[in-house]
Amino acid sequence: MTDNIMIEAWNEIMADAQEAEECIVSMYSIEPYYGGPEEGGWWGNLLILKEFVRCTTRNAAEKLQEKLQSRCEEMSREEKTFDYEECLRVCVRAYARGEDVDDHGYDGPSSYTVLIEKFPGENQVTERSHYE
Repeated sequence: MTDNIMIEAWNEIMADAQEAEECIVSMYSIEPYYGGPEEGGWWGNLLILKEFVRCTTRNAAEKLQEKLQSRCEEMSREEKTFDYEECLRVCVRAYARGEDVDDHGYDGPSSYTVLIEKFPGENQVTERSHYE
């Protein structure tokens, strides 16, 4: 069999074939940060990859994303509650001691989200942006 005939046969058979679509389901933490006082103050977010799993189809990835996102929303609420309670404890203690409460460096509670990606960490943001 010549190479041309083999290539023609391959192309004919593969004309209707679909390439496998591997999807990555990734869980990220969203870490807020205070960017600076410019323009009345601005905030940014870091997006940190925490976990990921490979799925063989887009449909499977979407189903998994839906389940995980529900849990991430619950974790985000828990994180916010913990953060508010901790902030209150710090403020009460500072008030009792007659200290000023300095929120410099406080960036707020983390939250969580789930994304479908082509590769793990595709949407990760690990560096703070700077005011231009």
